Amino acid sequence: MAIPKPTSPLEIAAVAVGALVGLLVVLPLVPLLLDLVVGTFRSVFDVIVPGGRTYE
Repeated sequence: MAIPKPTSPLEIAAVAVGALVGLLVVLPLVPLLLDLVVGTFRSVFDVIVPGGRTYE
């Protein structure tokens, strides 16, 4: 199925507003998701590597 392109000014404005809202919602979540991924990797790495990390 092809996605129809917006043709009227109202449809173009709706697409622009939707993209802006999407950016405002998704962009603040990026650091949280990266922290989750890095934390999970570090936890698995600590279990696999003998000795793990030292906490000072």
